[in-house]
Amino acid sequence: MTRLLEDDALRLLRKAGISVPDFETVKTVDAAVDATQWLGGRAVLKALIPAGGRGKAGAVRLVESPNEAGAFAALLLGQEILHYPVTELLVSAPVDIAREVFVSFAFDSETKKPVLLFSANGGVDIETILDKHPASLIRQPLSLLTGFSKTDARALTEAAGLSKTAAKNVAKVLVVLWQVFIEREAELLEVNPLVLAPDSLVTAPTAVLNMDEQAMARHDDLSVATNRIRTNGWRPLTELELEMREIDATDIGSSIRFNEFPEGDIALMVSGGGTGMSALDAIYKAGGRPACTMDITPGQIEEKTYLATKAIVSRPNVKGLLAGSPFINFIPVDIKVRGTMRALEELKIDPTKFPIVFRFDGPNIDVAKECAAALPGICFLDAATPMEEAAVEIVKRTYGIDAL
Repeated sequence: MTRLLEDDALRLLRKAGISVPDFETVKTVDAAVDATQWLGGRAVLKALIPAGGRGKAGAVRLVESPNEAGAFAALLLGQEILHYPVTELLVSAPVDIAREVFVSFAFDSETKKPVLLFSANGGVDIETILDKHPASLIRQPLSLLTGFSKTDARALTEAAGLSKTAAKNVAKVLVVLWQVFIEREAELLEVNPLVLAPDSLVTAPTAVLNMDEQAMARHDDLSVATNRIRTNGWRPLTELELEMREIDATDIGSSIRFNEFPEGDIALMVSGGGTGMSALDAIYKAGGRPACTMDITPGQIEEKTYLATKAIVSRPNVKGLLAGSPFINFIPVDIKVRGTMRALEELKIDPTKFPIVFRFDGPNIDVAKECAAALPGICFLDAATPMEEAAVEIVKRTYGIDAL
């Protein structure tokens, strides 16, 4: 997942025709003071980080003067808030608020189809509001084929209890938000609050836009925006995660999904989705400390596997390796093993000192075993051994004690 910073999300909405407040992105205290002066002396300052809950974390404030803006900017810049370093601030014009509504376009995890969540009661305390008034949340499944029309939007806003004028104006914005959500192949587009002014005009003072990582190649105009802060969902990417992104971009075809746990010491390179998660769980249960997870999709994967193994095993904290996958008809096992073995041999890894457990199943398993035999000491398990038992084995070998 790639989450745009708020200023880039607002620029997209403005480009689509939605009203957003005047704003500037600043990196220094002096720039925050100047931006507040430009906005008339009052402004809303926000830490530009890809995380929710900034207000409750003290990273959002309405300031009443340029001097107050400078003091707050000095407080925020250089701090770490919600796991993210604050290097930039959004300075935006305040908006007149008569009513706040909640809008979220997302994909339902069960149906895998888009859904619109809407409430005429929005704001920073939306969770509390919906907990007390669950009926105020409208959940409307949407179709990629039939779309979301002005008529659909008007029916929804009227059902939510908005006045005639407000319902009409909000409906227009909902249709545009839907178009942005679909055209950008987003995973989430949320505006909370979407603000109605006293004259019922609608403004989006904030926005959350999460992009589909696999779709980014089709949106070159967002490359600069998505590279400003790379995230794995709740924190910045580590150096190794960034390196893995570069490796993954070396060619088209197979894709790497990778997460690092810097405090761990057992590298986990197990493909197969659920199989990898089972191995991760088994390592934890056995008392192990996973250093990473890595899954790679089918394709010509030898080169990527080689580069990824080399990057992972080179980390000084990594003391052992579990690599494997379940049965996959269209990837001969020896292709995966060759990539890993090339890296291990190049790094001069001694499996008697650096424990390695392979657990594979699939075509050419015997060829793969012969390939692995080039480094004596590798424990090569096949379909006769469950992946969970392979996970226990790597824990035993890495720590030199019986697993818990």
